[in-house]
Amino acid sequence: MANPLINSTKVIIPVDEAIEKTTNWRNFMAKNFPDADAKLLPKAVYISRSDIQDMAKYCEADDTILGVRAYFTLDSEYEENVLNQVKFIMVLVRDTPGYPCGEDLMYIPSGAGMEALSPDNGNLDDSNVYDFTRPCPDTCDARSPLFSDAGAERFSKS
Repeated sequence: MANPLINSTKVIIPVDEAIEKTTNWRNFMAKNFPDADAKLLPKAVYISRSDIQDMAKYCEADDTILGVRAYFTLDSEYEENVLNQVKFIMVLVRDTPGYPCGEDLMYIPSGAGMEALSPDNGNLDDSNVYDFTRPCPDTCDARSPLFSDAGAERFSKS
């Protein structure tokens, strides 16, 4: 039986629900970090088309790849009043016996020219863990209702 993680995780939600959920996140962050500048609180990450295509090359070359897992990160230990961006790193997940949720593929697999698919040609200790996200607010659409309450009314179906 195939690993169920191979199935699509795509769930399309209504725009109003997306706005509500991102608003919930912003409210949660504001409540838990009341002294922080709201403009600097993490809202999203941007991933370039090129980076997505690089990971897709591995998926196309190896049919045991189930997908990608993203882990949230901080550059350093949390401290009050210290800028510390929330990002996430991504790692391919392989269908491996004994790993019901798939195995994090931490290193570039050997064979099938997989090293050649690496954006850095298999350098950097053969790591297969990617930190190519650019956190918002630096790379967000500041006029989007997913980013802030401003402009939400233009997306409302009322």
